[in-house]
Amino acid sequence: MRYVRGSLEAFLDGKKELNWVKGTIKNSGILNYKGMLQEIFDGLRRYSKLTRYQSILKECQKEGWLKS
Repeated sequence: MRYVRGSLEAFLDGKKELNWVKGTIKNSGILNYKGMLQEIFDGLRRYSKLTRYQSILKECQKEGWLKS
């Protein structure tokens, strides 16, 4: 969970690209734990006004990893 959160923060801070963070989420195993990815996003709400936050949120919803 910390690895995915750190990866998301790196993306949100502009240090990594969208495809990289999507791959990190997909390959981390976090998707096997229902609701855990949502918990991470909930903890990152301070970024919610950023375009990058909205883009990764929409991508995760599009992939079916998060509810719309």
